[in-house]
Amino acid sequence: MNKMKLMALPLSLLLLLGACSDEDKAEETSEPVESEAVPETVIDEPATDLDLPAADDVVVIVNGEEIKGTVYNSVARQLESSVATQGKKADDPEVAEQVKEQAISVIVGNKLVIQDAIEKGHEVDEEVLEQRFEDLKNQFENEEQMNVALKRTGFTLDDMKQQLREQLIYESYLADEIEGAEVTEEDLKEAYQGYVDSTEGETPKFEEMKPMILQSLEDQNEKQAVYDRIEELREAADVEVKI
Repeated sequence: MNKMKLMALPLSLLLLLGACSDEDKAEETSEPVESEAVPETVIDEPATDLDLPAADDVVVIVNGEEIKGTVYNSVARQLESSVATQGKKADDPEVAEQVKEQAISVIVGNKLVIQDAIEKGHEVDEEVLEQRFEDLKNQFENEEQMNVALKRTGFTLDDMKQQLREQLIYESYLADEIEGAEVTEEDLKEAYQGYVDSTEGETPKFEEMKPMILQSLEDQNEKQAVYDRIEELREAADVEVKI
């Protein structure tokens, strides 16, 4: 399994909650649910082959800051789903260990970035935070569906707001502290040729694809720059894994 260089943890949470919301909408469309009671089959956690810690268990401590099972389990489940698309299952001990290592790596990396951002003075505009929070809640048709999604993930509304806060801090840090390597014309042409070589049939001309290739390479370089920064922070960090 390839090493995951970057995952914005707050975004992971939002995607997961959004997915839960979509699932609930699909279930509601096919068979309406009485508002007084939500069936256990809806709120039960999705099946997993992973040996997950309890939600309140401390999983890892990063520079004295505890990260608990709720966060770890969210990331680990997403990684489990990801490797499943490659035909790998977490009932294989080796795959399960890889998922565990990557989940810890992702969580530690993101926490180090947030800690560095806060140390450098990055703050959150509270009005923007409240607007993002309302936008998130409005993704759900009603409060019941939102509560079902929260039940499935183990997160609370306060957890959601904290994750949004960290997302905004991360975005500020990315804009002001991270600069990816410049993309050269040679880089663009090399990437285009790689696309041509791997594609059967007729392909668009270089000039047509150039803006899309440029954006892709700039994104890659930015992710690499974040990864490099995380590696620098990790060298000086005090990380204690508890699982």
